Amino acid sequence: MNFWDKVSKSLQNNKGVQSKPPAVMDDDRIFMAWQRTHMANERTFLSWSRTSISLLAFGFVIEKFEIFLRHLLAFEQGAKSMNHGSGAAYLSLLCFVLAGFMIVVSGLRFIRVRRHINKGEAVFSAVPDLLAVTSVAVIIGLALVLGLERFIN
Repeated sequence: MNFWDKVSKSLQNNKGVQSKPPAVMDDDRIFMAWQRTHMANERTFLSWSRTSISLLAFGFVIEKFEIFLRHLLAFEQGAKSMNHGSGAAYLSLLCFVLAGFMIVVSGLRFIRVRRHINKGEAVFSAVPDLLAVTSVAVIIGLALVLGLERFIN
């Protein structure tokens, strides 16, 4: 039986038992562990915040680069019209929406985990990790599709 099986079995056995808040003030070691756990939760929240800000900045970079390419194409071809497509606009809009969604989810996760830490409960969730992986996969996929579309046309 590996570690995760033991954790899962322990959690299943404790479902009917009410957990009580840890007695953090009884022992200095427990208090320090409790503080480290809260600080780890805060670092995780700040990490998710930085990731969403980076995603937002990436959306701005995509949009600015698209404007640059449109002006370069118009200068090169001497055309007054700069309507070449709006695929990058969709990609940057997706980045903006995902960044907003990610910051909301990370805030809710921070509050939820904080409550569980204070109650002394062990709760594991893969939702934020799946959100990040899905977001990156969607952005890469959309960027590839838009890049291929530009080469085909």
